[in-house]
Formats: sequence, structure tokens, C-alpha cells
Amino acid sequence: MKPMHWPYWPLLAFAAGCASTPGVHWLTEDIHPVAVRGDRRLDRVRIWTRDSVLQWRAVLVTHDSITGIPSSLPTPCDSCRLALPVSAVDSLSVGYPEIRRPPKASDVLLLIAIIVL
Repeated sequence: MKPMHWPYWPLLAFAAGCASTPGVHWLTEDIHPVAVRGDRRLDRVRIWTRDSVLQWRAVLVTHDSITGIPSSLPTPCDSCRLALPVSAVDSLSVGYPEIRRPPKASDVLLLIAIIVL
């Protein structure tokens, strides 16, 4: 008689979901929000201009230009900073870090039920 093996894949899937690294949540925003006065500093942006999409970090948005460092370049590269006039920007998405929430009680109970069964 063969020993009965319960499927481990639900446990592995649950563990993988809990252990994954946080990502980036992208939101399309107005380049000059009404609530922001003066210059605006952003960590990560995607800029749509004509037929190109640029991904920059360490971004500074002023009333007439947007400057930043391309994400593909090394971090301490201030001499690599590029600039675009605001009039050339068709759309702007801002990258915000996703916040990891602890697992819900129902997820924990489901995991316990899978283990027990």
C-alpha cells in the first residue's frame, strides 16, 4: 500500500505569495497637480512623450521642465541627468512602492485547514 501524500502546491503557493518582494504601483498623474506648489520631487516616473516611454528616477518637476536620471544608469550619476520641457510630456505615471500587508485571518485559517487535512 502506498502512503497517502497530500498536495503541497497550495502551501507552496501561499508561502510564495507571502514571501514575494514588494513591487511598484504605477499611477497616472497630472504633471502639475493643483495641490502642489513649487517644484515637485518624485522617486520614479514613466514619461510618455511622442512615441517613446522613458523611465526615470530622482525626478524634479518644475513649472517648465522635468529632469531625471534614466533608470538604466547607475545611481550616483548626477551628470547623467536629462531634461525635457513640460510641453513635450504627453503623460506621466508615478511609481509608488507597494505596501505589504500581513496575511488576513481567513488566509491563515485556510492554510491551517490545508495542513490539517
